Amino acid sequence: MGVLLELLFFALPFLAYLIWWRATGSKPGHEPSRRLIVLAAIGVVCGVAAAMYYGLSRSFEGDDYVPARIERGGIVRGTVR
Repeated sequence: MGVLLELLFFALPFLAYLIWWRATGSKPGHEPSRRLIVLAAIGVVCGVAAAMYYGLSRSFEGDDYVPARIERGGIVRGTVR
């Protein structure tokens, strides 16, 4: 089930573009409108800003990370002390 969900999330932008392309009757080589380019740029900036905020808010201040290791033939998960 998880793999299907990941494939759906991967294919979603391509499907949305295909639906948009069919609905507008665009021909190959047709330039996108200036409004669409501006909105896409705003979306990229918002996504990068959100990723930076999330990354900076999830820091391990004062904690030590112990990476995963192999002990007695098994994998021991990494931990934060």
